[in-house]
Amino acid sequence: MHTGDNSNNSKIHFLLIPIYMKNFAINILSLLLIASVFISCGKIPDGIVESKLVDYKVVAISAPTTFSTNSSDSVITTSVWLQRTATISIVWCSVISNDGSETKYSRVNLLDNGDLQNNGDQKKDDGIYSGKFIMSKKYSNGKYQIEYFVEDNVRTSPDNVKKVGTSIFSYDNGQTNFAPVLSNLIIPETVNRGEAFIFTIKVDDQNGLSDIAQVYFKLVRPDDTTVTPGPQDDNGSGFFLMHDDGNTNYGDVQAGDGIYSFKNSFGSTSQTGQWKFEFRAKDKGTPSKLSNVITINLAVN
Repeated sequence: MHTGDNSNNSKIHFLLIPIYMKNFAINILSLLLIASVFISCGKIPDGIVESKLVDYKVVAISAPTTFSTNSSDSVITTSVWLQRTATISIVWCSVISNDGSETKYSRVNLLDNGDLQNNGDQKKDDGIYSGKFIMSKKYSNGKYQIEYFVEDNVRTSPDNVKKVGTSIFSYDNGQTNFAPVLSNLIIPETVNRGEAFIFTIKVDDQNGLSDIAQVYFKLVRPDDTTVTPGPQDDNGSGFFLMHDDGNTNYGDVQAGDGIYSFKNSFGSTSQTGQWKFEFRAKDKGTPSKLSNVITINLAVN
């Protein structure tokens, strides 16, 4: 009887095992399917990432085309009107001379905050970003350019910064514009072909050395033909540019001291005889004023 009970129990247990294993298999399969779903869902963002587009648009730029400073007004207000501003982080402008040689302001923040007094913005959140900067009487007359930049909040630096516009204005500092004056030319009387030599000339301007646009010279051969400078030395009108930038390749010792330099040599096939040098300077005024002319002959052997 005991053996029989054990036998019946064993049968019962034997019959239960397949059912249990079947349920276990179904559960495992279910877990694998669920895991597969989770794994698949986890991979979806890797292939389908929602990207935010940089879609701002420049509508207009507001800036003066001419500006004259005086005792009561030396502040320029400028604005850039932008649409679809959700992706815009920062807007600013820079102010440089038109030839790029001087930076007056590397960054003037343009804001859309409705602060008329501090940055010239008339209405908050209307998409018009405004800023102010001062044009000092010490700044040279001439043309300046305002460059406008936008930094977006989508891309990473430096790809998120873009120049979106430029405006140019003529500036009058309200001061009398004086012509530059050339003096103190230092140049040898005689040189040999193949021999390098340096010559210098001094320039002064009552409006300051920053008002000097160019110091240059024309070179005429003994046969009375004019030498054409290469692109690196040409001032745009067939004259050789001199340097006051500390460039030792041109023999200049100190930048910005008003002493302009040039290093030259005559090749072995150059004409011998009297070569004529004609020196002149011009300022940044509108229109430009020209200096006195200094002419000298140099004997080439």
